[in-house]
Amino acid sequence: MMLRSTPFWSLCSQSIRHRVLPLSSFFIHRRTIKTLPSFSLENKTCVVTGSARGLGKEFLTAFALSGARGACIDLSQKDCEASIASIASQVREAYPNDPVPELRAYECNATIESDVKSTWAKIVEDFGKVDVLVTAAGIVDNVEAENYEYTRGSWLFARESGRHMIQHNIQGSIILIASMSATICVRPQKQAAYNTSKGAVQMLAKSLATEWGSRGIRVNSLSPGYMKTDLIKGLLENEGKELVGSWERDIPMGRMAEPHELRGTIVWMASKFPTNPST
Repeated sequence: MMLRSTPFWSLCSQSIRHRVLPLSSFFIHRRTIKTLPSFSLENKTCVVTGSARGLGKEFLTAFALSGARGACIDLSQKDCEASIASIASQVREAYPNDPVPELRAYECNATIESDVKSTWAKIVEDFGKVDVLVTAAGIVDNVEAENYEYTRGSWLFARESGRHMIQHNIQGSIILIASMSATICVRPQKQAAYNTSKGAVQMLAKSLATEWGSRGIRVNSLSPGYMKTDLIKGLLENEGKELVGSWERDIPMGRMAEPHELRGTIVWMASKFPTNPST
């Protein structure tokens, strides 16, 4: 396939080559109230797969709001460009007097090794280095086991990231997105392939953390519970209130989480604050 990389500043008149300061009660503007320097992502490059929508987009948004440059990776170049345009708009709205960090779009199928290798090479060429990888590509679906390759995407990108960080002596952070289904079987879903893949992602993170920890590379997995992403909203619209009720009855707080509620978590995991290689 033809690899295309589009910098967002080619899509609008405003340049977005620089950093922006953090947002919200967790990320206070440094001109008013200081926060811990170890939480800063300024001058960092963060790569997020599956970031054209859903949790991946939320993670890339959190990184941009925290000062990091970002690479948006997904199956569609058009969707990636729309995602970084939306993220840049949120950053400008939050900090109208500050420049927006550099954001680039990359079309890539995370399950195809040649795609992953060429995309990673292009990212390194464009940004010079990568400090953080988040693998958020994937979808909840009931498919035949032989067609279920979402663990493959996590492995391929983690491998390229690990090689890059070791070669350039970067003490970075790799975050593999798993699920609560990695450790528990939720009812009434029949999704053995999905559960198995997420369990594999969790063990992959533990294994890589053990192997690469001596190089200062932190590898962790994040296991969200029920999240009200656009994908889940569409599912709930089709399945109706009965399914929503069955899920929410099993949640202690009585509701599903909103994607933005994970922003603080992902920034903490990407930052220098948790220094243990397997937190």
